[in-house]
Amino acid sequence: MNELVSIIVPIYNVETYLSKCIDSLINQTYENLEIILVNDGSTDRSGDIASNYAKKDARIRYFEQENQGLGGARNTGISQAQGQYILFVDSDDYIKEKMVESMVNTMEINALDILVCEFERVNENNETLEKSHLPFLSDKIYDPRINKEILLTDPAAWNKMFKKELFDKTDIRFPSRVWYEDLRTTPKLIANAKRVGFIHEPFYLYLQRQGSIMNSAALSRQEESLQAMDDLLYYFKAHHLDKIYEKELEFLCIAHVYVFGINRVARIPKSKAMIEKFKKYMVEKFPDFHSNPYFSMFTPKEKKFYQWIDHNQIWKIRWGDRIKKEMRKWKKH
Repeated sequence: MNELVSIIVPIYNVETYLSKCIDSLINQTYENLEIILVNDGSTDRSGDIASNYAKKDARIRYFEQENQGLGGARNTGISQAQGQYILFVDSDDYIKEKMVESMVNTMEINALDILVCEFERVNENNETLEKSHLPFLSDKIYDPRINKEILLTDPAAWNKMFKKELFDKTDIRFPSRVWYEDLRTTPKLIANAKRVGFIHEPFYLYLQRQGSIMNSAALSRQEESLQAMDDLLYYFKAHHLDKIYEKELEFLCIAHVYVFGINRVARIPKSKAMIEKFKKYMVEKFPDFHSNPYFSMFTPKEKKFYQWIDHNQIWKIRWGDRIKKEMRKWKKH
């Protein structure tokens, strides 16, 4: 259990959060690391902070490049990685000190291609907002061709450890300069894996902050979830996997376009036309989506959103937001 692990950190204008992120990496109980910091054209002090860390710790390798987006920065890290295993950590997040040790141990014992852990959403005061829960067993090794439901795992790249060989064999990379790069990439990697495992420990701490990608309210960015789904469907069809994973791809579309997508768009002013576009996309791609067998995988909250959207009750999403806003004001007083 002493294989080299490559931790890839894309960096873009995160001077406020970067030190906390890097500290959580260099303080891991597992020491055989190379920490690859990729400065993706930052215009703040992020580059100085990262390069100073590199001077102090021989395990840190620092790279600079013109802005290519999160996916492009990760790809630079993959091309430089020398470890057997790869872990992606976003530069405003941080991880618990035993994450690498625990995940490498599990990867080695079970000869896994991918290992997924749970995570916590936290605010800037380190308060837990939400804990994820994996609906898969921790003592089971999953084969994606047999256990096809694992394709529905949250596509985030950052709570997963990957065998580097998976990237080398498939040549799968993250697209540059786009949004929803994880949705375009992670399901492809899972479909190409042979052994996938899950660990029920929230090792990854995901910072929910204003101004982050997932809090962006631009309609044009939200529309890219349709392009991401097109990318995914094209890949699976081109590799003759579309029929094997037909219902799984359908549910990914239900989740990321119909429920999560419309849920985000509904919170943006003057979004009625975009909501209709999302609905039309769903019906055109998967006309029988209402009979999908995976609806039980939705949380109660997600099922509620699905029903509101299905019954043209989008106003309830906005209404709920207004109530939350008033509650926050009330608490402050």
